[in-house]
Amino acid sequence: MTTTPPPPGHEPPDPAGAQGSAEPPGPGRAPAGHPPEGRPAAVGRPVRPTGRAPWWHRTARLALPAGILAAGLFLTGFLTRPYQGAPGAAEARTGLLPLPLHEPGPDPFTASVARRTGPPAPHAAPRRPQTVRDLPGSLHGLYGGRRSTASCDTGRLIRYLQADLGRTAAFADTEGIEDTAVPEALRALTPVELRYDTRITAHGFLGGEATGYQAVMQAGTAVLVDGHGVPRVRCVGGTPLTPPVELKKAPPAEGQAWPGYDPGRTIAVRQTSAEVTDFVLVDPTTGRQFVRPRGTTGDADRTAP
Repeated sequence: MTTTPPPPGHEPPDPAGAQGSAEPPGPGRAPAGHPPEGRPAAVGRPVRPTGRAPWWHRTARLALPAGILAAGLFLTGFLTRPYQGAPGAAEARTGLLPLPLHEPGPDPFTASVARRTGPPAPHAAPRRPQTVRDLPGSLHGLYGGRRSTASCDTGRLIRYLQADLGRTAAFADTEGIEDTAVPEALRALTPVELRYDTRITAHGFLGGEATGYQAVMQAGTAVLVDGHGVPRVRCVGGTPLTPPVELKKAPPAEGQAWPGYDPGRTIAVRQTSAEVTDFVLVDPTTGRQFVRPRGTTGDADRTAP
């Protein structure tokens, strides 16, 4: 695995234990829709925004030039007005939402599948980048974890999604895979813990569809990462994740943050060109590094060379 030295002077933040699991969601819903045929059955590539194309994007055949002009003026006004979605809809958020490690976030997909892993070492003090940093997913020590212990219960997450076909379809759509490929894709992910406050596009489940919003996950959050080191699932809430979208201006304040939270001192994880074979993690209770092979859940952990 390619090694990129961490930013000088940075020490790992102080992760905390993840929230325990709860009961499965209620009765299943009808599928919200299936992704187009031909998508690869693998998680890990950037995906298109979810949701159906609005009716106003359809091309209308109008007989008279005057009708075309009138339609154009109407569409201009309609498309430039603010989003008027349902109150509380995650996609209506225009800011950067902080997600504390114990909070499921807006409209979670499932109950929590994060495992409580115990407190960090008492002497560990959280450190954060001085600016927003873009780091490769293969970086040694980018993520943490408890040796021989998985921070997420992947099997429970699969069972939650299989109990609701609508959620399965929406989850698959965010990742660009077929509905039937979701269990296999989740088993190929690796459970780790964030060591830095991390920018991401998170997705809630509302109205039968996935609704995306920009967020910062707190250091210590349990996530599942793909073979390129990119976070794909937030275990508290079963939230599907995709790479963050660049914000053109300073984000408005939203939600409740944790002490020391600063949106200007976060990281974003960059997808590596080659797949990661072994993740080098740091155990926050001991400060020691260990190796977790990709797609394993702690049973194959070994001491780092």
